[in-house]
Amino acid sequence: MSNSRSNKHDFSELRKKAEEKLRQSPAKTAAGEIEHELNVHEIELRMQNMELLETQEKLNAALLEYSELFELSPVGYFILDKNGIIEKVNERGTVQLGLEKAGLLGKPFSSFLYTEIDQDNFYRHKNLAIEEGTLQRLECEIKKKDGSVFSAFVKSKVIKGEKLEFKHLLSIVTDISGIKEHEHLVEMQLIKSEELNAMKSRFISMASHEFRTPLSAVLSSTSLIEQYLQNGEADKTKRHLTRIKSSIRTLVSILDEFLSIEKLESGKVEIQRSIFDLTEFCNDLIEEVHAIRKKGQVIHYHHAGDNEVNEDRNIIQHILINLLSNACKYSGEEKEINLFTNISDHNILLIVKDHGIGIPEAEQQNVFSRFFRAHNTGNMEGTGLGLTVVKRYVELLNGTINFTSRQNEGTTFTVELPRSQMPF
Repeated sequence: MSNSRSNKHDFSELRKKAEEKLRQSPAKTAAGEIEHELNVHEIELRMQNMELLETQEKLNAALLEYSELFELSPVGYFILDKNGIIEKVNERGTVQLGLEKAGLLGKPFSSFLYTEIDQDNFYRHKNLAIEEGTLQRLECEIKKKDGSVFSAFVKSKVIKGEKLEFKHLLSIVTDISGIKEHEHLVEMQLIKSEELNAMKSRFISMASHEFRTPLSAVLSSTSLIEQYLQNGEADKTKRHLTRIKSSIRTLVSILDEFLSIEKLESGKVEIQRSIFDLTEFCNDLIEEVHAIRKKGQVIHYHHAGDNEVNEDRNIIQHILINLLSNACKYSGEEKEINLFTNISDHNILLIVKDHGIGIPEAEQQNVFSRFFRAHNTGNMEGTGLGLTVVKRYVELLNGTINFTSRQNEGTTFTVELPRSQMPF
């Protein structure tokens, strides 16, 4: 009804304008009344046509602007029918899916979703948008033509016609891979932070235990030595002095491991190569390890190949002392320990083999992790840092370290280093 009144008003205005134009022309006789009416209608039609042309131009301009906005949008626009078939897509949408428009039109949008779960979720998403007439949101993964996958955020809304009937479904696709990558990075940093906090707690717990044992031994031995000296029993002090020395060596070893891992992780360790006889070097190390051997333990040394190497003595010492100490610690009394070295033209091989408690198979993947201690080590001393330090030193020399182990049978560690050239 309101449209009818509006149209009558528009025609009334047109007639007034037309009659105004005719009044400006020469006056007509009564006989020319019919001609006058025809002229009025002609002018009305001409003016109405001009207004229609202006409206059409404005409409065309609006359509052009809409088309440009549609095509140049930084997000993908997909016009879908009720079944989710692509009827129209903008330039960004073709880039997102890696296909030309001709390859997309008539295809189900869901066919580009990566998993069946994504497809099922989009089906529910589409139906909710159509049935409820509300804006629906969905996160999913979309597979491009080249097989690559990206994370997407999809918003869908029903577009209705003049009579409020379903016209099409507009789905807007935004690539959120960058956001997801950032979220993953933040999540990894959070996990790393939690791991560091857990490691810090383990370190405090382990350090307090490892330091307490040797310090308690030093304290008790010192008290006993004082008593022996007061009672004139100096000959009984020897055993306790040996115990004190052993405890001090343990403390020094623990501190060395802490300092080594700190230096390695901060990049403060510099390789300082020098020429030395590896066989003499290893024999000296075996003597050094003698103090920590258990009753009846024997270290056999075997060598093949050249004798001299051009390597960092301190790093080689750290590697072998740690491996030999572990072999003694985790082997029982009267057990044999073997050290093999081999120098070829291009490689240096260091092998330490024991017949100790071995490493449980289920835990072997964690051997080189910081603070790791296998469950079968019980109350044996150790920081859980030794093998971490060894692996870092080996990698610093561009080498590799591997091991084989069977529980209750023993463990063999093999270190292979590239042989450095001798200076001329």
